[in-house]
Amino acid sequence: MIRLSKWHSDILIIIEERERMKVITAFFMAWGNFIVLPCPYKKWDGKLKNLMLAFLPAVGAVIGLLWMALYWVLMQLDIPLLLIGFVMMFYPFAVCGFMHMDGFMDCNDAILSRRPLEERQRILKDSTVGAFAVVTVAFLLLCWFAAVSSAVYRIGFADLLLLPVISRGIGGFSVLTYKPIGHSQYVEDYKMPGRGKYRAAVFVQIAVLAAIAGFISGDPVRTLVCAAINAAAAFLACAYGRKQLGGMSGDIAGYTICTGELAGIIALAVL
Repeated sequence: MIRLSKWHSDILIIIEERERMKVITAFFMAWGNFIVLPCPYKKWDGKLKNLMLAFLPAVGAVIGLLWMALYWVLMQLDIPLLLIGFVMMFYPFAVCGFMHMDGFMDCNDAILSRRPLEERQRILKDSTVGAFAVVTVAFLLLCWFAAVSSAVYRIGFADLLLLPVISRGIGGFSVLTYKPIGHSQYVEDYKMPGRGKYRAAVFVQIAVLAAIAGFISGDPVRTLVCAAINAAAAFLACAYGRKQLGGMSGDIAGYTICTGELAGIIALAVL
Protein backbone atom coordinates (compact mmCIF):
# COMPACT_ATOMS: atom_id res chain seq x y z
CA MET A 1 0.00 0.00 0.00
CA ILE A 2 2.89 2.35 0.86
CA ARG A 3 4.60 1.53 -2.46
CA LEU A 4 1.35 2.22 -4.36
CA SER A 5 0.94 5.55 -2.58
CA LYS A 6 4.52 6.56 -3.43
CA TRP A 7 4.01 5.53 -7.06
CA HIS A 8 0.86 7.63 -7.23
CA SER A 9 2.68 10.60 -5.70
CA ASP A 10 5.53 10.28 -8.21
CA ILE A 11 3.06 10.23 -11.10
CA LEU A 12 1.39 13.42 -9.82
CA ILE A 13 4.77 15.15 -9.52
CA ILE A 14 5.63 14.19 -13.11
CA ILE A 15 2.26 15.48 -14.36
CA GLU A 16 2.65 18.77 -12.46
CA GLU A 17 6.16 19.21 -13.85
CA ARG A 18 4.92 18.63 -17.39
CA GLU A 19 2.13 21.18 -16.90
CA ARG A 20 4.61 23.73 -15.59
CA MET A 21 6.83 23.14 -18.60
CA LYS A 22 3.84 23.63 -20.92
CA VAL A 23 3.10 26.97 -19.28
CA ILE A 24 6.74 28.08 -19.51
CA THR A 25 7.02 26.91 -23.11
CA ALA A 26 3.78 28.65 -24.13
CA PHE A 27 4.82 31.93 -22.51
CA PHE A 28 8.15 31.99 -24.32
CA MET A 29 6.45 30.90 -27.54
CA ALA A 30 4.34 34.05 -27.19
CA TRP A 31 7.48 36.08 -26.45
CA GLY A 32 9.32 34.68 -29.48
CA ASN A 33 6.31 35.10 -31.77
CA PHE A 34 5.12 38.58 -30.75
CA ILE A 35 8.27 40.39 -29.53
CA VAL A 36 11.41 40.91 -31.60
CA LEU A 37 13.71 41.05 -28.56
CA PRO A 38 15.87 37.95 -28.00
CA CYS A 39 13.83 35.15 -26.43
CA PRO A 40 15.47 33.60 -23.33
CA TYR A 41 13.96 30.15 -23.96
CA LYS A 42 13.49 28.97 -27.54
CA LYS A 43 11.16 26.02 -27.89
CA TRP A 44 8.12 25.51 -30.11
CA ASP A 45 5.22 23.11 -29.56
CA GLY A 46 2.43 23.43 -32.13
CA LYS A 47 -0.03 21.85 -29.70
CA LEU A 48 0.33 24.82 -27.34
CA LYS A 49 -0.73 27.60 -29.75
CA ASN A 50 -3.97 28.27 -27.85
CA LEU A 51 -2.08 28.49 -24.56
CA MET A 52 0.41 30.77 -26.30
CA LEU A 53 -2.43 33.13 -27.26
CA ALA A 54 -3.60 33.13 -23.65
CA PHE A 55 -0.25 34.70 -22.68
CA LEU A 56 -0.71 37.78 -24.88
CA PRO A 57 -1.55 39.98 -21.84
CA ALA A 58 1.70 38.83 -20.20
CA VAL A 59 3.57 39.68 -23.41
CA GLY A 60 1.87 43.08 -23.26
CA ALA A 61 3.18 43.48 -19.71
CA VAL A 62 6.75 42.80 -20.88
CA ILE A 63 6.31 45.40 -23.62
CA GLY A 64 4.77 47.84 -21.13
CA LEU A 65 7.59 47.45 -18.60
CA LEU A 66 10.20 48.17 -21.26
CA TRP A 67 8.12 51.13 -22.46
CA MET A 68 8.12 52.50 -18.91
CA ALA A 69 11.91 52.20 -18.74
CA LEU A 70 12.29 53.89 -22.13
CA TYR A 71 10.02 56.77 -21.06
CA TRP A 72 12.01 57.27 -17.85
CA VAL A 73 15.29 57.43 -19.78
CA LEU A 74 13.87 59.90 -22.31
CA MET A 75 12.57 62.17 -19.57
CA GLN A 76 15.92 62.06 -17.74
CA LEU A 77 17.75 63.08 -20.92
CA ASP A 78 15.43 66.08 -21.25
CA ILE A 79 15.41 65.86 -25.05
CA PRO A 80 12.97 67.90 -27.20
CA LEU A 81 9.28 67.12 -26.82
CA LEU A 82 8.65 66.10 -30.43
CA LEU A 83 11.59 63.70 -30.40
CA ILE A 84 10.25 62.08 -27.22
CA GLY A 85 6.87 61.79 -28.94
CA PHE A 86 8.45 60.10 -31.96
CA VAL A 87 10.38 57.54 -29.89
CA MET A 88 7.34 56.80 -27.72
CA MET A 89 5.27 56.22 -30.86
CA PHE A 90 7.93 54.18 -32.66
CA TYR A 91 8.63 51.76 -29.81
CA PRO A 92 5.29 49.84 -29.51
CA PHE A 93 5.26 49.14 -33.25
CA ALA A 94 8.95 48.29 -33.53
CA VAL A 95 9.12 46.01 -30.48
CA CYS A 96 6.70 43.58 -32.14
CA GLY A 97 8.39 43.78 -35.55
CA PHE A 98 5.54 45.89 -36.98
CA MET A 99 3.48 42.68 -37.05
CA HIS A 100 0.25 44.26 -35.81
CA MET A 101 0.67 47.25 -38.13
CA ASP A 102 0.87 44.79 -41.01
CA GLY A 103 -2.48 43.29 -39.97
CA PHE A 104 -3.96 46.78 -39.64
CA MET A 105 -2.85 47.63 -43.18
CA ASP A 106 -4.09 44.36 -44.66
CA CYS A 107 -7.51 44.74 -43.05
CA ASN A 108 -7.94 48.31 -44.26
CA ASP A 109 -6.89 47.32 -47.77
CA ALA A 110 -9.58 44.64 -47.80
CA ILE A 111 -12.36 46.49 -45.98
CA LEU A 112 -12.03 49.80 -47.80
CA SER A 113 -12.00 48.09 -51.20
CA ARG A 114 -15.77 47.65 -50.72
CA ARG A 115 -15.66 44.52 -52.87
CA PRO A 116 -17.75 41.35 -52.35
CA LEU A 117 -16.75 39.21 -49.34
CA GLU A 118 -14.72 36.64 -51.30
CA GLU A 119 -12.74 39.40 -52.97
CA ARG A 120 -12.14 41.15 -49.62
CA GLN A 121 -10.80 37.89 -48.20
CA ARG A 122 -8.52 37.48 -51.21
CA ILE A 123 -7.18 41.02 -50.74
CA LEU A 124 -6.65 40.31 -47.02
CA LYS A 125 -4.17 37.52 -47.70
CA ASP A 126 -2.56 39.24 -50.71
CA SER A 127 1.00 40.33 -49.90
CA THR A 128 0.73 43.35 -52.22
CA VAL A 129 0.41 46.70 -50.43
CA GLY A 130 -2.56 48.70 -51.68
CA ALA A 131 -3.38 52.40 -51.60
CA PHE A 132 -5.87 52.04 -48.72
CA ALA A 133 -3.20 50.39 -46.56
CA VAL A 134 -0.76 53.24 -47.19
CA VAL A 135 -3.30 55.99 -46.57
CA THR A 136 -4.72 54.49 -43.37
CA VAL A 137 -1.32 53.69 -41.83
CA ALA A 138 -0.22 57.26 -42.55
CA PHE A 139 -3.23 58.59 -40.65
CA LEU A 140 -2.63 56.03 -37.87
CA LEU A 141 0.94 57.25 -37.34
CA LEU A 142 0.03 60.93 -37.61
CA CYS A 143 -2.72 60.54 -35.05
CA TRP A 144 -0.48 58.46 -32.77
CA PHE A 145 2.29 61.05 -32.95
CA ALA A 146 -0.05 63.97 -32.28
CA ALA A 147 -1.68 62.22 -29.34
CA VAL A 148 1.48 60.95 -27.64
CA SER A 149 3.26 64.28 -28.15
CA SER A 150 0.31 66.08 -26.58
CA ALA A 151 0.18 63.69 -23.63
CA VAL A 152 3.91 63.14 -23.08
CA TYR A 153 4.13 65.12 -19.83
CA ARG A 154 0.89 63.64 -18.48
CA ILE A 155 1.56 59.97 -19.23
CA GLY A 156 2.04 57.83 -16.15
CA PHE A 157 4.04 54.63 -15.81
CA ALA A 158 0.80 52.76 -15.07
CA ASP A 159 -0.65 53.94 -18.41
CA LEU A 160 2.34 52.58 -20.31
CA LEU A 161 2.07 49.25 -18.51
CA LEU A 162 -1.65 48.82 -19.13
CA LEU A 163 -2.04 50.06 -22.71
CA PRO A 164 -0.31 47.09 -24.45
CA VAL A 165 -1.78 44.63 -21.92
CA ILE A 166 -5.38 45.57 -22.72
CA SER A 167 -5.01 45.70 -26.50
CA ARG A 168 -3.16 42.38 -26.73
CA GLY A 169 -5.50 40.77 -24.24
CA ILE A 170 -8.51 41.67 -26.38
CA GLY A 171 -6.70 40.49 -29.50
CA GLY A 172 -5.78 37.14 -27.94
CA PHE A 173 -9.24 36.66 -26.44
CA SER A 174 -10.84 37.32 -29.84
CA VAL A 175 -8.68 34.75 -31.64
CA LEU A 176 -9.54 32.21 -28.91
CA THR A 177 -13.26 32.99 -29.11
CA TYR A 178 -14.44 33.70 -32.64
CA LYS A 179 -14.60 31.40 -35.64
CA PRO A 180 -11.64 32.01 -37.97
CA ILE A 181 -11.71 32.80 -41.66
CA GLY A 182 -11.06 29.71 -43.77
CA HIS A 183 -7.49 30.70 -44.70
CA SER A 184 -6.50 31.71 -41.15
CA GLN A 185 -3.55 29.96 -39.50
CA TYR A 186 -5.78 29.40 -36.44
CA VAL A 187 -8.40 27.18 -38.14
CA GLU A 188 -7.06 23.92 -36.71
CA ASP A 189 -6.43 25.40 -33.25
CA TYR A 190 -10.04 26.63 -33.11
CA LYS A 191 -11.21 23.00 -33.24
CA MET A 192 -9.22 21.98 -30.17
CA PRO A 193 -11.18 21.57 -26.90
CA GLY A 194 -10.63 23.46 -23.66
CA ARG A 195 -10.43 26.96 -25.10
CA GLY A 196 -12.67 28.31 -22.32
CA LYS A 197 -9.92 28.02 -19.71
CA TYR A 198 -7.55 29.96 -21.94
CA ARG A 199 -10.08 32.76 -22.38
CA ALA A 200 -10.49 32.85 -18.60
CA ALA A 201 -6.70 33.04 -18.22
CA VAL A 202 -6.63 36.10 -20.47
CA PHE A 203 -9.10 37.97 -18.26
CA VAL A 204 -7.37 36.91 -15.05
CA GLN A 205 -4.10 38.39 -16.33
CA ILE A 206 -5.84 41.59 -17.43
CA ALA A 207 -7.59 41.93 -14.06
CA VAL A 208 -4.37 41.38 -12.07
CA LEU A 209 -2.33 43.77 -14.19
CA ALA A 210 -5.12 46.39 -14.14
CA ALA A 211 -5.18 46.16 -10.34
CA ILE A 212 -1.40 46.64 -10.22
CA ALA A 213 -1.61 49.60 -12.61
CA GLY A 214 -4.40 51.16 -10.56
CA PHE A 215 -2.32 50.74 -7.39
CA ILE A 216 0.83 52.38 -8.79
CA SER A 217 -0.99 55.11 -10.71
CA GLY A 218 -1.05 58.65 -9.40
CA ASP A 219 -4.55 58.97 -10.86
CA PRO A 220 -6.09 55.47 -10.91
CA VAL A 221 -9.49 56.64 -12.15
CA ARG A 222 -7.95 58.27 -15.22
CA THR A 223 -5.72 55.26 -15.86
CA LEU A 224 -8.60 52.78 -15.68
CA VAL A 225 -10.93 54.99 -17.74
CA CYS A 226 -8.31 55.17 -20.51
CA ALA A 227 -7.89 51.40 -20.27
CA ALA A 228 -11.66 50.96 -20.60
CA ILE A 229 -11.67 53.18 -23.71
CA ASN A 230 -8.80 51.12 -25.11
CA ALA A 231 -10.77 47.89 -24.49
CA ALA A 232 -14.03 49.24 -25.92
CA ALA A 233 -12.33 50.48 -29.10
CA ALA A 234 -10.52 47.16 -29.52
CA PHE A 235 -13.74 45.14 -29.12
CA LEU A 236 -15.59 47.38 -31.60
CA ALA A 237 -12.74 47.22 -34.13
CA CYS A 238 -12.64 43.44 -33.84
CA ALA A 239 -16.41 43.14 -34.30
CA TYR A 240 -16.28 45.43 -37.34
CA GLY A 241 -13.34 43.55 -38.86
CA ARG A 242 -15.03 40.17 -38.39
CA LYS A 243 -18.27 41.43 -39.92
CA GLN A 244 -16.51 42.89 -42.94
CA LEU A 245 -14.16 39.97 -43.53
CA GLY A 246 -16.29 36.98 -42.56
CA GLY A 247 -14.47 35.69 -39.50
CA MET A 248 -11.44 36.09 -37.24
CA SER A 249 -7.77 36.01 -38.23
CA GLY A 250 -4.33 37.14 -37.09
CA ASP A 251 -4.63 40.20 -39.31
CA ILE A 252 -7.87 41.20 -37.60
CA ALA A 253 -6.15 40.72 -34.24
CA GLY A 254 -3.48 43.20 -35.41
CA TYR A 255 -6.21 45.58 -36.57
CA THR A 256 -7.82 45.22 -33.15
CA ILE A 257 -4.58 45.91 -31.27
CA CYS A 258 -3.63 48.99 -33.34
CA THR A 259 -7.10 50.51 -33.08
CA GLY A 260 -7.41 49.87 -29.35
CA GLU A 261 -4.00 51.34 -28.56
CA LEU A 262 -4.69 54.41 -30.72
CA ALA A 263 -7.94 55.01 -28.81
CA GLY A 264 -6.09 54.55 -25.52
CA ILE A 265 -3.35 57.03 -26.34
CA ILE A 266 -5.92 59.58 -27.61
CA ALA A 267 -7.80 59.17 -24.33
CA LEU A 268 -4.57 59.88 -22.42
CA ALA A 269 -4.07 63.05 -24.46
CA VAL A 270 -7.64 64.28 -24.03
CA LEU A 271 -8.14 63.37 -20.38
